[in-house]
Amino acid sequence: MYEGFNTQKKYRIGKYVIGGLPGETPLWLIGSMFYMGDKVLIDERGVFDRVKARERLEDAISIASEHGVVFGLDAVFPTVESVEAIMPFIAEYDIPIFLDSPDPLARAKAYTMSRELGVSDRVIANGLFIDSPKEEVEALRDSGIETTVLMAFDPRNPYYSMKPENRLKLLEEKLLSLAREAGVKNIIVDAIVIDPASIAFSAETIYMVKKKYGYPSGCAPANALGPVSKKSVGLEGMYSVHGGVTVYLRVFGADYVMYGPVQRIKYVAKSAALVDSLLGYGLKHRGYRIPREHPLRRYFRNIQKLFASSS
Repeated sequence: MYEGFNTQKKYRIGKYVIGGLPGETPLWLIGSMFYMGDKVLIDERGVFDRVKARERLEDAISIASEHGVVFGLDAVFPTVESVEAIMPFIAEYDIPIFLDSPDPLARAKAYTMSRELGVSDRVIANGLFIDSPKEEVEALRDSGIETTVLMAFDPRNPYYSMKPENRLKLLEEKLLSLAREAGVKNIIVDAIVIDPASIAFSAETIYMVKKKYGYPSGCAPANALGPVSKKSVGLEGMYSVHGGVTVYLRVFGADYVMYGPVQRIKYVAKSAALVDSLLGYGLKHRGYRIPREHPLRRYFRNIQKLFASSS
């Protein structure tokens, strides 16, 4: 399936690696926190429930470690003012942190604070759009952050942006030059999801980007699947929809999946670990080195033992 792929780029961000062929390194599962509507957030100025936030983060880190996948945080700053309150808290965690906000000036503020807090080497700017303002690009350039997400989408022309080949044009004609202007070294591509059906186009875009450029790529199906909750579809439905989409995207090459609220990792971790194990096993027998923390070694050995004990 991955024959004809150009050399796959891998980046070390903090102590974690992203990229390579699917299954070569563990999938990153990215959970979101602090967005408007998050019950952890008390006030849009950045007042939040520290006990609940810490509990959710530590639970997610534990679940990811148990299954051999990587947990990362998508910190969604609701306002510019909130950045000063939230950044010192999340900087305590040695995990990949995506600095995110619907407000580009809040993202710019977060980039600047990452330098002040000394965590520029383990945060990811999330990210650059074709219409990102000059202030954001300059803040990113001055921050020392080496990795940015490029948003392969034109919000002014969503219909045009739906087609995977047009997303690659946006990348080639606008976004890569913007990344150079911002001085970043490592490129990650987001094949933005608009609605549930568009996940198919996002997956195809990821595959095409990986094949042609080798950039680590992924997307946020949570943008379309937020209403798919235990209340709306039941527990089995939660596991089926969120887990199934994660597997689908991984097979198409996704290096990261933004699955939604941090605590929902329990609905995707097992599916992610299983597909990573099988992809990794195939690569292992083609001569690829599989890291010790890989799901193949942490999760799948128990599945194999069940088979052996029943034989």
